[in-house]
Amino acid sequence: METREERLVTWAVPLVGHHYYLRFLEGSINLDPNNTNAVSKISEAKLQFDEVGDHLLQKTAAVEDAETPKQWHFKVLSLPRIRPSALDLSVPRAIFQQIQGCWHLHPRTVDVFLSNNGILTSADCPASGRKSAVWRVASSRSTGFDCVSVSSNPATRTTYVLYHHLADEDAVFGALLAMPERCVDHYFFVSVLYWSHHQQIEAHRNVIDDAVLGIERRTRFGHPGRLMDDLGGRPDFDDHCSATMEDPKTTIRQLSYCQTDLAVIGHVARACLDAGEQLVRAIEEDQRKLSLLMDDDDDPLERNARPGYDRLAEALTITRGDVEYTRRRTAMLLSQVQQMKDRSQSQTSFMLGDLAQSEAEYTAAIAIDTKRDSVAMRTIAALGIVFLPGTFVATLFSVDMFDWGSGGGGGESASSSATTESSSGVRALPGMWIYWAIAIPLTIRTFLVWVLWSRRENQKSDRRLRIRRTKSSGPSLGTSVTAAVLRSVGLARGEQMV
Repeated sequence: METREERLVTWAVPLVGHHYYLRFLEGSINLDPNNTNAVSKISEAKLQFDEVGDHLLQKTAAVEDAETPKQWHFKVLSLPRIRPSALDLSVPRAIFQQIQGCWHLHPRTVDVFLSNNGILTSADCPASGRKSAVWRVASSRSTGFDCVSVSSNPATRTTYVLYHHLADEDAVFGALLAMPERCVDHYFFVSVLYWSHHQQIEAHRNVIDDAVLGIERRTRFGHPGRLMDDLGGRPDFDDHCSATMEDPKTTIRQLSYCQTDLAVIGHVARACLDAGEQLVRAIEEDQRKLSLLMDDDDDPLERNARPGYDRLAEALTITRGDVEYTRRRTAMLLSQVQQMKDRSQSQTSFMLGDLAQSEAEYTAAIAIDTKRDSVAMRTIAALGIVFLPGTFVATLFSVDMFDWGSGGGGGESASSSATTESSSGVRALPGMWIYWAIAIPLTIRTFLVWVLWSRRENQKSDRRLRIRRTKSSGPSLGTSVTAAVLRSVGLARGEQMV
């Protein structure tokens, strides 16, 4: 019965084999160190899908021969990553079913290979003594989609391994070729992939660390090892402000990208740490069962297989040590990811504060320009106040509502008199003092009224500003900078009037 994943999976067509190669590794290991004639052999090849024949899948006669207990045989097949979809398997369905049936892979191999969150599971068959394990790393485009399915049978001394979507295939096969004697342990193939996956996480962490460190160097804020300056004191905050980026929004966007990558890599690293703990428990359980088998001297079959058990026990011990070492490194990597999160968050807060400070300074500059315009307008208003009353009085006196006296009798005599006076020169009329007696007090009174009204409005405005500043939780960086700039230019209303 097919599972849901098997119904949804997209299988590679056989024609893909003309463009992609399968990496194949086959070997036999000598289990008897005293037999120098029997040597370990290992061979590597690259095949296409149509070249995967029965000679790679079915068991050889030498493997089934019970008279050769001093040889352990293994086969490794690696499937490439063809498409990035989570429900794609880069192998034709017929070939995969043939591999799984002949190699007795874990029955949940397809389900685990298509999992997005990663999982490590194992299964034992008490009747045949066969052991199987399958692992899929936590899904991430940054660190790869590595998968492995292993099946091992100590009775027939065979191990079969299927890798899928390896991010660093050369590193995995290089480790297998360098230590073929440990291939008797089926968990060794999982531990090699576990180490390769950890290396991918570490490489991606280094990329993020370099990005955060580059931002710290450009901003000169929070740079590790730069808490003190050359004179032994802390650097001035204004120096940091002067080193602000030309485009702080771009820097904040880069920090957001780093924080997103740190969240992803943190999830992947935690999944890797959990897989390492499960792997250690599985190895310990195999060591316990193997110890019981080695202590049983009554069964002649067990005595015949003792050389394989000794080699397997040694390989299990080494594999357990490697996995525990990688787990400790993964735990330290999680600690580094956390401190990188704190550093990136600190940089983000600094850049946002610096951006707010720049906007506050820009607002203060606008306020200064507005103040200058206001002073100019007030000057014009003051001049209008000075000249407006006199103009009003002069205009008022020039209308026909007032009779200042002609100084003569008839019209002709008056006209001749005015002509005579104008010819002799301009002279002030006797009633000219009335104009000044009214215009000057009116001007002074108007000016005093304007001064009192202006001071009253300024006091009301200052009172509102003090109330708002008191209600706030604390002066922000932008507010303090604005207040300092405004004080430096003498924005106080009373000082302007003085």
